[in-house]
Amino acid sequence: MDKKRLFIYPVLFIFALGLATYGFTRWGKEGLLLPLLVTLVYFTAIFLIATKMKDNSIVDMGWGLGFVIGSLTTLVLTDNPTPLSYLIVTFIAIWGIRLSFRLVKRNWGKPEDFRYANWRKEWGDKVVLIAFFRIFMVQAIINFTVGSAAYSLIKYRPFPLTTFSTLLIIGGLAIALLGLFFEVVGDEQLRRHIKKGSRTLMQTGLWSMTRHPNYFGEILIWWGLYISSLSMMLDSTASFFYSIILLLSPAIMTLVLIKISTPLLEKHMSRYAGWEDYKKQVTMIFPFLGNH
Repeated sequence: MDKKRLFIYPVLFIFALGLATYGFTRWGKEGLLLPLLVTLVYFTAIFLIATKMKDNSIVDMGWGLGFVIGSLTTLVLTDNPTPLSYLIVTFIAIWGIRLSFRLVKRNWGKPEDFRYANWRKEWGDKVVLIAFFRIFMVQAIINFTVGSAAYSLIKYRPFPLTTFSTLLIIGGLAIALLGLFFEVVGDEQLRRHIKKGSRTLMQTGLWSMTRHPNYFGEILIWWGLYISSLSMMLDSTASFFYSIILLLSPAIMTLVLIKISTPLLEKHMSRYAGWEDYKKQVTMIFPFLGNH
C-alpha cells in the first residue's frame, strides 16, 4: 500500500468517528458509535467470507444490508424511539433488503466481478491485506457515513414536531420515496429488457429520461433523508455544525455514483450499438438537466 492511502484511511475513519460521536462528544450508547462499530464488524465478516471464497465482489451483495443492520442497531440503542424512527428503519429495510436480494439473485454463483478480479491480479500476493482496507473497510466507513443522516433521525429526532419541522420531514421523505420509485421501477424495466434476450440498450421507460434511473433514485433517497434530518437543526436538537457535517451522507453517495460507478458502467454500455446517439439524447443522471 502506498503512503497516500496509509494517510487517507485514518482520515476517513476520523470523519466517521466524528459523525458517530456527535462531534467527539457522545462516546457511549447516547451516540452512534456502536452502529459504526457494528458496521465495521459486519464488513469484516463479509471480508472473511470473501477471502474464503476468493471473491471480493460479494461485498456488493452485502452493501444494502449494511444500512439495514446500521439502522436496526441504532433503533435498538435508542431509549425512546418515535414513530418516525420506526418509519425510517422500515424504509431503509425495504430498500436495503431489496437491493441485496437483487444483487445476490443476479450474481451468486458467477465469477468474481471483473473490477475485483483485476485488482486481485494487480495486488498479487498482498491481495488479502490490501483488499481488507481498500475494499471492505473503506466501504464500511462509506456505508456508515452515507447512513448517518438517517441514523441521526432515528436516534435524535424527538416528538412532537413543529410545523416547519413536519413540512421538512414530509418533503424529505417524499423525495426519498420518489428515489425509491426510480430505483425499483428502473431496475424492473431493465430486468424485463434483459430477460427478452435482445442484447440491446434499454432506452424506454425511465431509461428514456436518464441513462441511470437506479443511480438517480439512490441519490434522491439519501438527499431526501438528509433534508428530513435538517428538521433537527430547526428545533435545536442538532447543532448547525453537526447538520453541515451530515451533508457528507448524500454528498459522498452522489460523488461515488457519478464519479466512480457511472463511468465504469458506461464503459460497459458503450459496447452496444446506438450508444453514441443514446448518450447525446438522454442525460447521464439527472433528468432534464442536460448533463451528457
